[in-house]
Amino acid sequence: MGVLVKPTKDQIKIFYSQALDRCVEAFSRLDEKDLGKKASDEWTAKQHLAHLASTCEDEELPLTRQALAGEAPNVPGFERRDQQMTFREAGVRKLGDISTPELLQRFRSAFGEHLAMLESLSESDLDKPARSPAWDRSGTVRDFFFGAYLFLAGQYQEIRRVNKKKLPHWIEASSPDMKHYHMDRIFHYMPLIFRSDKAEDMKATYQFTMEGEGGGQWHIRIADGKAEADDGPAEPHDSEIKTKPELWVDLSSGDLNPPMAIMTRKVKLGGNPALAMKLSHLFGSQE
Repeated sequence: MGVLVKPTKDQIKIFYSQALDRCVEAFSRLDEKDLGKKASDEWTAKQHLAHLASTCEDEELPLTRQALAGEAPNVPGFERRDQQMTFREAGVRKLGDISTPELLQRFRSAFGEHLAMLESLSESDLDKPARSPAWDRSGTVRDFFFGAYLFLAGQYQEIRRVNKKKLPHWIEASSPDMKHYHMDRIFHYMPLIFRSDKAEDMKATYQFTMEGEGGGQWHIRIADGKAEADDGPAEPHDSEIKTKPELWVDLSSGDLNPPMAIMTRKVKLGGNPALAMKLSHLFGSQE
């Protein structure tokens, strides 16, 4: 599809701005009844919208500014990965009493401010070292913008559960280039949210084959307590997960049950299937 392993500033800006515009337009379609419905086990759609706004205000913006200034991350109340969910729950409560129009404005404004930061940055600025309490290791400023894009898409998928007629599936409603960019960013972001504390002396290579429009191949090697991602197939590999981009997103969000997906051949496994079942424990913020 022609999207580079390390997208340029212009590519980041294009896909990030498209994602923000899509979310603003989509969430504006929801009425108060939709927004009041449970979108997940934790929150209503409106609370997920508050989650987006507060996380950008309290995490994305300060952490990006600190990295650009060469400072260590400093987000009071969120110093370690295991504090992330408690910190975010507090952010949702903080915005709990404001009206939906104001919440939409807070959401648009926060992500708009983050997106606007790109304007003055050079490619070398984007490559400056960066650190988040949610990450397993250091990344770059560029990774904060990738993470914000993925957060928008992920929360969209959570919120869409309250009215799938008004909010089409993120992947299915994306252009081929955006589909590929989305998958590329997922697999290249995964090493940052690797759970090295769960890996022990693990040594394994995962190959991900995404079939159909926007697909491709990626692989992640786990060794010496860290994960590294790269494009293309890996030979040899220990486990292969083969599916479609939209189904991978559904697996990641919990909208598709892994055993059922395997039984119905929506997901095909190659190599060691036990390794494939470990993925959800190896990546992410949850214990």
